[in-house]
Amino acid sequence: GKMDIGKATITVTADDKSRIYGQGNPSLTFTYNGFVNGQTVATSGITGSPSLNTEATASTAVGVYPISIEKGSLASSNYDFALANGALSVTKAVLTVTGDDKSKVYGDENPSLTASFSGFVNGETLASSGVSGTPDLTTAATASSPAGNYVINISGGSLAAGNYTFAYTSGNLLIGKVVIKV
Repeated sequence: GKMDIGKATITVTADDKSRIYGQGNPSLTFTYNGFVNGQTVATSGITGSPSLNTEATASTAVGVYPISIEKGSLASSNYDFALANGALSVTKAVLTVTGDDKSKVYGDENPSLTASFSGFVNGETLASSGVSGTPDLTTAATASSPAGNYVINISGGSLAAGNYTFAYTSGNLLIGKVVIKV
């Protein structure tokens, strides 16, 4: 009699990856699963490699994108290949929101408190980044506060963005002494 021995099936899976919005894609890699008879990649006789790609680019918005896998140049006399796609997760980049330093003279009302943004990627600016809303800026200083330094506290307020998350850095309000002419 004659016995036919068929090929075993090995699964080739595109590894899941992640990166931050604005960064380039990481190297796309894959793993094998299902070797028989104690074989490994090195001892299995598999040659070539699969083809991996994703549509995501550095400017692709936050989200999850497929990493597709195709047979490419994979070949083996003992194995067939089952292919499984992976996923690339693009996560939010961090914008730093800093309370702008201000100054005033003792007795004057506080100046308008403002903030600056840094950390934009892909050549974006505040106007083009999709950031909306404003941060909350407060200080304990009042018109009657003595001369000295006071923290300008900053928090999220109504800030929102699809591709960014926020980190906050306090500012400083310097209250100067009144100059009295004698």
